[in-house]
Amino acid sequence: MKSSLSQIFARGMLFSLPLVITFGALYWFFNWSESLLSVPLSYLLPQGWYVPGMGVVSGLVIIFLLGILVQLYLVKHLFHWFESVLERIPLVKTLYGSAKDIMKLFSGSSQDELQKVVLVTMHEDIRMIGFVTNEQIDFAGDDDIIAVYVPLSYQVGGHLLYLPRSRCEPLDMPVQKAMQQVLTAHISQAKSKKP
Repeated sequence: MKSSLSQIFARGMLFSLPLVITFGALYWFFNWSESLLSVPLSYLLPQGWYVPGMGVVSGLVIIFLLGILVQLYLVKHLFHWFESVLERIPLVKTLYGSAKDIMKLFSGSSQDELQKVVLVTMHEDIRMIGFVTNEQIDFAGDDDIIAVYVPLSYQVGGHLLYLPRSRCEPLDMPVQKAMQQVLTAHISQAKSKKP
């Protein structure tokens, strides 16, 4: 009886926790953008025009406009110059670089850097899914060494391995599907195969 109650509770947690995290993050973003932009909007707009929710809409519009601006030639060069300045400041460089890499990973834009999916042989029968990030390693004396990123399940992080090409078996699998399998510990595919 006790074990069945704990299993029911665990199922409830597995169902509710991803929803709570997702909607909690969305609520935080909407609340943050509303509180940040409500003050300047109430000053800029004529009295009585401001309606709650305009801060959220304004935040989304600003992000969209920034996405368009970054693609323009002059702004792109200014942005790269600004990034190069940030990369010279010790602590800021680490924080900004990590945040940028995380956003690229979750937005799907990192697929350009993750060149192909491989099955890495770690030790005898132990294998892990990895993503080739670079096939030309300058500091390695051997041309056969490649850089492979091995992400960790249920975490933002992983390991960068420098491996001989012979230990990496190419997989005929899209990068996005392989990343989903690794990040969810292959649970999502196991569920879909159940009758």
